[in-house]
Amino acid sequence: MFGTSACRKAESVANKPDAPPAVATATELESNGITSLPGAIYRSQAKSPIHWQPWTRQTMERARNANRLVFAVVALPQHPGLQSVLTALADNPERVAAINGDYVPILIDGDASREIGILTTDLCLEIKRSLQLPLFIWMTPGGDPVAWIPVAPSGTTSVAELFNQSHLMVSRMWRDDFEYVVKNSRLDNANRRNRLGARKNTNVMSKQPGEDVLRGLRQLASCYDPVSRSFDEAGGLFPAGAIDLLATAAIHPGLPEETRTRCLETVRELLVDLLPSAMFDPLEGGVFSSRLKNSWALPGFYRDCVSQSRAAVALMNAHRATGDKRVLDKALGLISFAEKSYSTSEGVFSAGMVEESNTSAWLWSVEEIEKELPPDDAAWWIRVTGMNGLGNLPSEVDPRREYFRSNSLGIAKSLEQIAADLSEPLETFAPRFERVRKTLLKVRNTRLGPLVGDDCSHAGATFRMVSAYAAAFTATGDEKFRERATMLLNKARTTFSDGPKLRMFSKETPNPIGEGRAFLYGLAMQAALDVAAVTSEKKWLDWSEDLATTAAELFTSAEFLKECPDAATIIDLPVTDLSMLFDDSTAGLISFAECRLSVAERPLVGTFSALATPLPTSSVVRPILHTDLLQATLARENKVIIVMGEAISPELKLAAERLPMRMIQRRAGKAKDEIPAGSIKIILANGNTKLASTPAALAEATLP
Repeated sequence: MFGTSACRKAESVANKPDAPPAVATATELESNGITSLPGAIYRSQAKSPIHWQPWTRQTMERARNANRLVFAVVALPQHPGLQSVLTALADNPERVAAINGDYVPILIDGDASREIGILTTDLCLEIKRSLQLPLFIWMTPGGDPVAWIPVAPSGTTSVAELFNQSHLMVSRMWRDDFEYVVKNSRLDNANRRNRLGARKNTNVMSKQPGEDVLRGLRQLASCYDPVSRSFDEAGGLFPAGAIDLLATAAIHPGLPEETRTRCLETVRELLVDLLPSAMFDPLEGGVFSSRLKNSWALPGFYRDCVSQSRAAVALMNAHRATGDKRVLDKALGLISFAEKSYSTSEGVFSAGMVEESNTSAWLWSVEEIEKELPPDDAAWWIRVTGMNGLGNLPSEVDPRREYFRSNSLGIAKSLEQIAADLSEPLETFAPRFERVRKTLLKVRNTRLGPLVGDDCSHAGATFRMVSAYAAAFTATGDEKFRERATMLLNKARTTFSDGPKLRMFSKETPNPIGEGRAFLYGLAMQAALDVAAVTSEKKWLDWSEDLATTAAELFTSAEFLKECPDAATIIDLPVTDLSMLFDDSTAGLISFAECRLSVAERPLVGTFSALATPLPTSSVVRPILHTDLLQATLARENKVIIVMGEAISPELKLAAERLPMRMIQRRAGKAKDEIPAGSIKIILANGNTKLASTPAALAEATLP
């Protein structure tokens, strides 16, 4: 049920010490201490009766002085469940008194303090449990875990029962022999440190990355079965990473035609499943982050800013590969939804705290639609969304018929197609559709009740949106997206910079809470390089190089890429981020940045580069967890480089800036390149070169 290290005593101790002596606690521990912290998680609990404390060394020192264990709750703002779990903890005065009196309670945002979010996976593996957040962790004041348990808000065992079972045992152990708990937990954490530190030795690195990345592509494509319409190993997350990699490979001129064709076919089949599905919300817009079962017909009805921007970039690339206008429309719709839902008063973006709701509130019966809409509108709405009287959810996703006669909403056709089917001009149908959408959205919002917005500026979400705007410019050529990308990156640079360093929030916070982790530097470098690609402005290459230099100083160790800078570290464990657990991996982001900066003749520090570039052989076996690393390796091992000559025409410059911003590498020409004025040199993966002096010639040379 839960993991514990300190309960494994080989024999009873004859002369147990007395319980920890009662001492006067710091006054800060007598009230809620997170009321002033930025971040949606902390703000959501600012009025909690639990005396939540910030994740700082000072708090741990206060726990030491008070002779108390720490009770930590780790959660991510993008994952549902936090509010109901914390409400369940706080709804009983006796439980609140026990938490406040026996422990120092600490709330940890595992997104901002990312090394702790990653660590939760390893802790769950130790007790042979799948990762589930929030995670309860009891730890010593020295930061050594004593016991831990993942909490499922909708599980068969209540939150109160899970807490009480662990609390009774851990508190008794601490009373009986606190010195043993401290000693044994310290020894266990030392063993854990050795295990995590040995990862680099157990992760065998590819000796032939160019060949292995092709094997990874074929393996990823083979995960999709067009007969059963299933995507093995993808889990329930929206497959943005897989779509991005496959679509990029489908148009890569350095790959064999057979590989490109296979990748393109898989992307098209995935889009056949996804575009008309309920994963895209036809009422409010946006894409849902994951599905509840094994069908896209039943999403997990929650969204956040990062999921919108990641999916938008992937769909832009899919549009380039397939030419399907519906894909572009969906991608632009996600950007619009993110602007509407996650823009902050500071002019940047928030992460978007996931609100919890009942699944049934998002579903509809035919009778409800007929009640809310005029007969003519109800008829075409029911038809285009695939609703039926018995419900449209497959039996395998609702085996107990909990949602019998319920329907999720997905629209397979564009407005133009629906209007044509109704033999109605688009000019009159578009406002008609909008009236229906607003009517049903109002009904759904009434069911859901008031939702609390997130106005806390978040660096990670903001850098993601910079990249989404840049991708939208390459897909459409619309100058407004390039302008927004540049303006937002300028704003992000001033909002989230602390000298040469980055921070997660606009407001200054203690280092363990707000100082930028390696992942954030990877996102910032990606955003800066994306804007450099679509603007040809040198200053963004300069900033990405500066970020890389700072990151090399903060995150280089002897054997692995550190996730957390030393100034923010509390738990002494070598946490590194090699796979896509919650988002892209740090390894993938840094690897791609290394490739792009190297081509621009701004290489990373050698030791940092050596840690960032290897491709684990495990990525070939389970490519779905490493699509970012595979994409970076594809760009590195199959380089396609455009070298910009002098005096090129505005039309040719624009065509170059609209090329795929990550897979086609760029650098400025030099005298040694011998490029005729007005031309661009293309260096292909096989070493051959071509010259292009027109947009058509450039497209022919770079895009299959």
